Amino acid sequence: MLVGAAVMGLWLSEPAALAAQFPMMFVMQFNTSICFVLSGLSLALMHSAYSRWSALLSGVVVAFAVAILIQHFLKTDLGIDRLLITPFMQSGTAPAGRMAANTAFCLILINASILLTLRIGRNSHIRLLFAGLVFMIAASAQIGHLLNATTTQDWLPLSRMSAQTSISFMALSIGLIFSRPEDLGYQRTMMGAFLAAATYLLLVLLTYFEFMRQETLFTEELPASEAGNARSTLIAILLFSGIAYAFLILYALRTAQRQRAAARDLSESQMRFAAIIDTAVDGFITIDDQGKILSVNPACERIFGYKAAEMMSQNVKMLMPEPYRHEHDQYIRNYHRTSRPRIIGIGREVEGRRKDGSTFPLDLSVAKVNLGHQVLYSGIVRDISERKRHERQILEANAELEEFSYRTSHDLRSPIASSIGMIAIVQDMIEDGVSPKDLKPVLERIDKSFRKLDSLIQNIILLTRVKVLEETETPIAVAKVVNDTVERLRYIDTEQKTHIHIDVPSALTIHKKASRFQIIIDNLLSNALKYRDPGEDRPEVRILARKENGEFVLSVVDNGLGIQEQDEQQLFQMFRRFHPQQAYGSGLGLYILKKSAEHLGGSVSFHRRKKGSQFTVTLPDGSRK
Repeated sequence: MLVGAAVMGLWLSEPAALAAQFPMMFVMQFNTSICFVLSGLSLALMHSAYSRWSALLSGVVVAFAVAILIQHFLKTDLGIDRLLITPFMQSGTAPAGRMAANTAFCLILINASILLTLRIGRNSHIRLLFAGLVFMIAASAQIGHLLNATTTQDWLPLSRMSAQTSISFMALSIGLIFSRPEDLGYQRTMMGAFLAAATYLLLVLLTYFEFMRQETLFTEELPASEAGNARSTLIAILLFSGIAYAFLILYALRTAQRQRAAARDLSESQMRFAAIIDTAVDGFITIDDQGKILSVNPACERIFGYKAAEMMSQNVKMLMPEPYRHEHDQYIRNYHRTSRPRIIGIGREVEGRRKDGSTFPLDLSVAKVNLGHQVLYSGIVRDISERKRHERQILEANAELEEFSYRTSHDLRSPIASSIGMIAIVQDMIEDGVSPKDLKPVLERIDKSFRKLDSLIQNIILLTRVKVLEETETPIAVAKVVNDTVERLRYIDTEQKTHIHIDVPSALTIHKKASRFQIIIDNLLSNALKYRDPGEDRPEVRILARKENGEFVLSVVDNGLGIQEQDEQQLFQMFRRFHPQQAYGSGLGLYILKKSAEHLGGSVSFHRRKKGSQFTVTLPDGSRK
């Protein structure tokens, strides 16, 4: 479009002096320049919303170019050469203003390609063929201008193509060839290589025609030898070099295709591998032979708490606590010297160090990767903190189960054995004719033994419920639960001396499992009432509940017998009784309290007071808005 517009401007301004001094600037005719402007505009509009205008412009150019060819072949003048302008000068031997035949032919091919694309809505092999042929013609003509080889410009009877025209055709054809070749499965680099090879072969063919035209001149200047003449020798050389060049281009294209396919396969493989590594739960770390970290996956960021950028190029010992950190570099040097591995190829359990300085157990396996020019080490790390916690829980559970079975059998057997003995005594007393009044104390002791047995069995049942009970969370009005529990447990304080103070907001509500929360309240209040100090003039129990920092906190404070300092370590263990002379207990109450709090996601703590005790249960705030 720019070249055509510039030539149109020259013809319209009619600079006679400039034309006389530089006639080559006016070789492109006025009507040719108009066709280039219309063709360029049509190509620009081809894939836009104005594609109808593109079809109209290309149709006008095709009709005009066909008319030009008719004039050439019929050797007639239809008057269209001077339709828009009367040329002020004549360039070449053709009539003034007439477009060259090869130019008209190429314009027909270019605009036919545009019309075909608009018709089918996509790229096509015919478009590539037409545009490629135009490029070959224009490129050979341009090379002829550069080398002053007239054959590549004149096209025998089809007349000369100017430098301006060949440049414009190259621009138009390139626009068509390299616009969406992927629709047909071609790469732009491959298309460029084919064009180069085809253009070279065309130049060889044109050179052959030039030799044929100059046969007499060559014969005179280069006489024939016994093996042949110079013309046939040169032609053979040209043809052989052209064929060799074509094969080299084809081989290069094929090699490039294979390399692209290999690169694509490698890229896809890397992407699949990266997807597996990036989504893996385990951490993957790659280090060099100096211990510097080369790559990490997202799991490493999660496990160690560092960002990937913070770990890259750092020594891997940053992820190790002492003494491993201090020994790591020496270990690598020893391995390079002796090739005796301690970890490589052997999975083992080690300790890792997080960014916050905390340590945790790791499963580590390391493999050596020899790349020929470099040795790398890849490691797979797995945070086994959860597994270790479960292992500890299993060991603790087994120990508790063993103790539970022993203590339960002992505690169950004791009241039963006592009752059997007492029943034998009662039988003897009855046989001896003892009065019912004298039997009463013995029967009361039997009743007390069975009540102890019943209490123990109830606690065992409760402990079992704590472990296996499944329950949904419901809203709990804390003040109501506390008040109802206090009234229900009043029987424990037979003398009704204990002053109970309840400091719980009436609107306080949490969402928890109701039965487990009730177990917590029952154990806290029953212990406070059962173990009051008989020597205390004013026994008191204070119940406080509140929410603070996103947590529900329940505290029960008393001035009772309390817990000795040496007994605190065993406070929440099974079957631990601290004041058996004051009240009978199974020793399971505080253990059940602790397990219930943990099941609800919280914890229980004990604070020894100067007089009495304070138990505090902290639970996540389960209230819902």
